[in-house]
Amino acid sequence: MTDNYAHIDELLAKRLAGETTKQEEALIESWLQESADNSRYFDSLQRLWSQAPTARAATLRPVDTESALQKVRAQMQPAAPVARRISMYQWMPAAAAVLALVVAAVFFFRNETDTPEVQIAAATSTLTDTLTDGSVVVLNRNSALRIAGNFNKKERRMRLEGEAYFAVAHDREKPFVIEVQQLEVKVVGTEFNVDNRSEPGRVKVSVTEGKVQLSAGAQNLLLVAGEQAIYESGSGNITRVAKPNPNVLAYKNRYFDYDATPLGQVVRELSDVYGVDISLKNKVLENCILHARYDNLELDRVLDLIADSFSLTVEKKDGKVVLDGTGCGGNDE
Repeated sequence: MTDNYAHIDELLAKRLAGETTKQEEALIESWLQESADNSRYFDSLQRLWSQAPTARAATLRPVDTESALQKVRAQMQPAAPVARRISMYQWMPAAAAVLALVVAAVFFFRNETDTPEVQIAAATSTLTDTLTDGSVVVLNRNSALRIAGNFNKKERRMRLEGEAYFAVAHDREKPFVIEVQQLEVKVVGTEFNVDNRSEPGRVKVSVTEGKVQLSAGAQNLLLVAGEQAIYESGSGNITRVAKPNPNVLAYKNRYFDYDATPLGQVVRELSDVYGVDISLKNKVLENCILHARYDNLELDRVLDLIADSFSLTVEKKDGKVVLDGTGCGGNDE
């Protein structure tokens, strides 16, 4: 094989993939006409390729192009002379199989480098989107997700700013990885929430189904369904939460579960989920204890129920809401 044909294996792979230029086609034709063996070699590869759909399925997996080419060359050019001539047809099936992987690599690396990063962002309301792998993401207000250009190739990697809920499509071969600050959240198939917006310098991860692996530096923590953990960006520590907040998904489903919860915390959560400025005029009200559950109710209805519980008045002005009263109206203080 002359220097002009030093990369003929790659060119043949590109021809099978339909990726050759006019100049490359001319070089291939010149090589084919150089000898009958060359022509028979390519004809056999082409025939095997057309009859091997399972080999072409390799396009779904990443391939080491250089390694594959070295295997092809090893088949074509033995490292040392041998006592007898080995028939081309003895190693043709193996070479064809490897060349199929080379063609797969052409597709894989072209797609990996040509596909740009994708960004999904939610402004003043939550946003639900389905990713290309079938996973569903719910972004909270003022949150964004940057999805890597090679998403769903070797892995499913992205970076989160803000808060999002993930229902991950199961795929053991391609881990689902979320980068948030210096924390890495890694799963195979599960449902969980990542909050990077509620408290500056903190990331809260809450698992509703399956398992989630958290990693930051040398630290690793495994969470299972019903558990929460907090990552502190200042110290780099990951800590499991003893008593998880049941309302972390309220922005998604507007379900609130208050079991002996101070009214000050209730008002903050309602303000965040509904995007309305809600305040307590009388600071004493902050310590009133609420026992209630609200399942996907409109804000006005929730405010009316709270006002009835503590004998409060509700004042609305300029898009803001103020709750006022003299005390806890007979409820626990």
